[in-house]
Amino acid sequence: MKRTPFLNFLALFLLNIPLSISFNANAAPPIVTKHTKADGGKLVGKIVESPGNVGVSFATIALLASKDSSLASGSVADENGAFSIANVTPGKYVLRVTNMGYQTLFVPNINVSAEANLLDLGNITILPEAQKLNEVIVKGEKSMIVDDIDKKIVNIGKDMLATSNNVSDLLEKVPAVSLDENGNPQVRGKGNVVVLIDGKPSNLYGSDLPTILQSFPANLIERIDVMTTPSAKYEGEGASGVIDIITKKTKIRGTNGGLRASLGSKNNHNASGNISYRLGKVGVNASLSGQTRNMTWKRNLSRDNFISENTSHLEQTGTGGNKGKNAFGRIGVNYDINDKNSLEVGVNYSRDQSRNNSNLLNETSFSSGNATEKFNRLNNSKGNGENLNFNLDYRKKFDDKDHQLTFTSSYSLGESDGESYYNQESEIDSLMRNQQNLRDNKRHSLFLNSDYTWPITKKATLEVGLRSRMSANDNTNSFYNMSKETGSYVFDPNISNVFGYKDATYTGFMTFSQKTDLWGMRAGLRVTDYNQDINQISINRAFNVHFLTLVPSLALTRKLGETAQLKLNYSRRVQRPEADWLNPYTDVSDPRNIQSGNPSLKPEFTHKAEMGYSNYEASGGWGPSLFMDYSNNAITRIRTIDETGISLTQFANVGRELSYGLETDFSQTLFEVLKINGSGRVYRSEVVSQVAQIDNRTWSYSGNLNAFVTLPADFKASAYINYEGPRAIAQGTREGVFVANMGIRKELLEKKATLSFNVQDIFLSRAYKSQLNTATYSQNSLWQQTNRLVNLTFQYRFGKISASGGDDA
Repeated sequence: MKRTPFLNFLALFLLNIPLSISFNANAAPPIVTKHTKADGGKLVGKIVESPGNVGVSFATIALLASKDSSLASGSVADENGAFSIANVTPGKYVLRVTNMGYQTLFVPNINVSAEANLLDLGNITILPEAQKLNEVIVKGEKSMIVDDIDKKIVNIGKDMLATSNNVSDLLEKVPAVSLDENGNPQVRGKGNVVVLIDGKPSNLYGSDLPTILQSFPANLIERIDVMTTPSAKYEGEGASGVIDIITKKTKIRGTNGGLRASLGSKNNHNASGNISYRLGKVGVNASLSGQTRNMTWKRNLSRDNFISENTSHLEQTGTGGNKGKNAFGRIGVNYDINDKNSLEVGVNYSRDQSRNNSNLLNETSFSSGNATEKFNRLNNSKGNGENLNFNLDYRKKFDDKDHQLTFTSSYSLGESDGESYYNQESEIDSLMRNQQNLRDNKRHSLFLNSDYTWPITKKATLEVGLRSRMSANDNTNSFYNMSKETGSYVFDPNISNVFGYKDATYTGFMTFSQKTDLWGMRAGLRVTDYNQDINQISINRAFNVHFLTLVPSLALTRKLGETAQLKLNYSRRVQRPEADWLNPYTDVSDPRNIQSGNPSLKPEFTHKAEMGYSNYEASGGWGPSLFMDYSNNAITRIRTIDETGISLTQFANVGRELSYGLETDFSQTLFEVLKINGSGRVYRSEVVSQVAQIDNRTWSYSGNLNAFVTLPADFKASAYINYEGPRAIAQGTREGVFVANMGIRKELLEKKATLSFNVQDIFLSRAYKSQLNTATYSQNSLWQQTNRLVNLTFQYRFGKISASGGDDA
């Protein structure tokens, strides 16, 4: 790959926060020993946890003066928990012990006399943060929505988990987020969303995002961050925004885990299990999940073609089904080298199988009176894919709070293959055909990232980072037509394709944050050097694309009280063409509506601005805002018709897209038995292109609502509704989509288990309709899922200690 010079950044390499507080009156009596040391007394002891009095590594010990709690001295325990504090002036003290994952502990009444210079405190027992004495404490759930300076944080609680099998189910319950007909996330009803998993690109886990999201068990997720105007720290891609899915991390000692099994209608089943264990400096977590999927659908298309004098009308009616199986497994090990350095390694593996079939009836009539062309096209396809991902992360903490250096790396490799067989039946001999399509894809990618956070003062922070991502993709699509003479398949070079794709992205960013009692500010700049090599091997054509982009961001906040604030945000975004959008392979699975990539695509640039108010407390709150998105050189699908009435759909750069409106999200607990959350928006959307003769403008509205109700006998019911209103697309209008789900659950076995019953798409209303109108054709189309999903799910949680951010057993 062609390399170009890039900016060189110099990273400056220049703790503990008490999580809960307890007093210990049960420390062993101190052993006093005469000592002749003239320069002060000495304290020794050992920090342990029960059972077994196991030493706790690297606990922080502070010696406080009894009279005013000022810091007199301190130390850090060694890897076995032993500590010593020398040169202690005679007097009365309190010993404070802190360590990540444990309650802060105070040992009072420590007397250091002038005569007895060595004081052995013996074993000092500290308790995990979720445990007090011998009880398990169930933590209160966090506020569902937290409004940060440049993102909305949605904490995943028990209510959301009980009605969600996977990450796709969770995303539908997140304010402002929805899924399109293929399962890809949308923000404010629009695609082009970057999805990260723990800050890393989701494509490291596989090539098909909907499959990745369906494979990830919901109970592994701690929170979901939604950024509609992301700061320069995050990916510059994603015209609609960034979604970062944060998984649970085990920070405290103990064992915890869970099992989940779900039986669903029409063979939609899934099962998963996860376990985490931590002792001393080492923590291990592992999970495994499997799923079977079965979806049926129908589609209709009606099109009038008037590109020539002999106008024609196409009518299509189709049905089909998609079946699939997938498995996902992950294992991770984290190791605390000492109190300031930690290391984590992990491996993820996924495998997917799909089996699809469809039946598409085509009927074309002509105004000239020519005979109607009618044929039925049968399709049977199957595919297999697998992906392997390795992660290595390092974190270094410095003495002052929030001062840290992180390094993350990830390497991923995967491959997929598939084959499709088309049998076209017709009474017209020229329309009869049998075809075969064989597909093969191999890919690998490397991701490297380093972030340095420096709290310059208590209220000012500088963060800098370097990031590089390199990937390679090799696609082979071979198409064959069956010879009527020999009955064997003959290779068709006209629609076959061998496509090679490589890209390399080198990025540096810097953000500066400043806070006062009333004001907050975060400004940033992201610089990206992007190289793209495209090789159309089948036609011996190769070319390189290179560009440099600047992505600035700015966020301002003004406090109006303890929880209320005003916000003003701006961010510039870039949408670079994806490999599938560029691949010129022609998909003829529907011979009347073919699709192809466009290797001439250019990047799309978007300016995003928001101004809003938010007020969130533990019981709930709301956050209304005004927003505007303006895209230049916008990438969208364009459909053209040739004189035979066949359409070609490609991604293309059109003129501009503009969207502006009012949005609000909210969450609230009412009467202690009802929790609601959701979002709603009213907005104007415009798509304009003088070159393509497009001028489409509409007002639209959308919203979603989640409700969780506590019923007698410890039952809980839930309901979810989502409506995406009509909106303008490049050549017409996408009609509104309504979805409703509901469920009921009961906790069992002293709240260690949950049994739930859920129904998705109650009214079978998940129908996607569009209307296209141009100078050469007019078209109405429908795609709709036709099977309602009903499932019964049992979950069991075990362990006395909860994972960070998770639900307690």
